[in-house]
Amino acid sequence: MKIIVSYGGGTNSTAMLIGLNERGIIPDAITFADTGGEKPYTYEHIKQVNSWCISHGFPEITILKGSMPQQIIDGTLENECLRLGTLPSKAYGYSSCADKWKMNPQRKYDKEFANINGIPLRGIMRMIGFDADEHSRVARGLELADRKPVNESYPLYEWGWGREDCIEAISRAGLKQPGKSACFFCPSSKKPEILELQKLYPDLLDRAIEIERKALAGEGRAQATTGKGLGRSFNWRSFLLDVGTCKLNTAELSSAGIPEMDCGCYDG
Repeated sequence: MKIIVSYGGGTNSTAMLIGLNERGIIPDAITFADTGGEKPYTYEHIKQVNSWCISHGFPEITILKGSMPQQIIDGTLENECLRLGTLPSKAYGYSSCADKWKMNPQRKYDKEFANINGIPLRGIMRMIGFDADEHSRVARGLELADRKPVNESYPLYEWGWGREDCIEAISRAGLKQPGKSACFFCPSSKKPEILELQKLYPDLLDRAIEIERKALAGEGRAQATTGKGLGRSFNWRSFLLDVGTCKLNTAELSSAGIPEMDCGCYDG
């Protein structure tokens, strides 16, 4: 069975690589599907982890990009949204952006990997970094296992590693903590995360607001959206204006005013 690690650039998948190394398990491939919209610290972390992989006899991380004709032209999910004048699908309650830009490149890679190695798709084991606290994600994965072209396993869950165990493993390996991996314009962003983006990367915030503006204005190929904005149930620009005029209190910021949403990409 050939092992391919799904690397998300975040805490869980980094810890998974460390755990595999500690158990003497060397994967045959490690893949990262890049939407082109990760925050700078994630791209820097991937470089650091790649160096760690090489020094420990692991394969280099393979960066995957969308390979559909229009994806090649657009280059990034951000450019696709701007061209179409639409928000990422999660803003409308769907996950097609994750499937198109994250899942599909990995499915294509699996097929090519199987052909190169002369094995069937079921000869591949995809390792995914769902931790011991993510019962619903693991249950959903197991429920759909027979419908997937390759096998999947969840090492962190099997080892009983929760989030704190993952953080400890990264520290044990001498690596920096990666922070959350997600597109800078992700509709699943919490309000404090939007404020953090404003503080750390104001240029990226401006680009996110432009995606929202074009979609709400009906610019681009898509019709004007009926969504409220990038926050799905709220508008990013309006939120920031409210914060600027002190209309929101600390409690509203900490709760974000909305339930946490799974972006569908998985931030591990």
